Amino acid sequence: MPFAIYNGNLIDESQANISIKNQGYFFDFAVYDSLKTVQGKIFFPEYHVDRLIESAQLMDLGHSFTKEQILNWLELLVTKNQTADALLRIVLIGDVDKNQDAQLYIIQVTGLTYYPNTYYSQGVKVITYHGERSLPQCKSKNLLLGFLALREAKKRGAIEALLIDHDGNIREGSRSNFFAIKANTIISPPTVKILSGITRKILLGVTAGHFKIEEKDIALNTIKNYDELFITSTSQNVLPIRQIDEVEIASSFPQTKKLQKLFKEYYQKNVLKI
Repeated sequence: MPFAIYNGNLIDESQANISIKNQGYFFDFAVYDSLKTVQGKIFFPEYHVDRLIESAQLMDLGHSFTKEQILNWLELLVTKNQTADALLRIVLIGDVDKNQDAQLYIIQVTGLTYYPNTYYSQGVKVITYHGERSLPQCKSKNLLLGFLALREAKKRGAIEALLIDHDGNIREGSRSNFFAIKANTIISPPTVKILSGITRKILLGVTAGHFKIEEKDIALNTIKNYDELFITSTSQNVLPIRQIDEVEIASSFPQTKKLQKLFKEYYQKNVLKI
């Protein structure tokens, strides 16, 4: 039986239950983060825990857990479960009435999702979906918009849905960050309007010496003006976009492939230590 963590205590996973009467969970007064482990090594846990704590602050979700505690509990769970390649999830649920007695769960969700090599070499299809997340910088448990958008994408044979805001701008994917490339410049929607992913954070850091970085709104009706488009996430890494809805974007991705190479080199050196 796999283990889980509840408020710092190691428990059987079967005991990691949330009551239907839990008001924090019912009102989505909760934040979460998902972490990837590869060969028993957690993918940049400090960044993920920082984001969890920042998300809680944005919601004014009070709790007594420290960054160091959560990091130690993650390592404990990976050790006890003898985790190799898997997805971990941290869920922090606030107390609605007192806003003090928060509950923290860490569980091992699934094995990792691996995408075909052709996705990375030939690009993927995505769709557009009109909607924007409330508290966009907060990774809250309110996942309905993302669920509906991704469900529609799957119905239409796409891997992801890009969220379009009320001004007609592409904000982000339902579970990814979105970018455009023009010449030697990487363009990202403004950080204040999106959930900045960990892969996004790392990629912009490692490419700073190779590309110019610009943040601005990217209107849906201007996508043909860009050379390449791509998305990033913890599970997908760096994926080029071949098609948006019924519009063919590109068939070759020289700049995105350069980004893939830079990210892979950084990942191998700093996570896998090879």
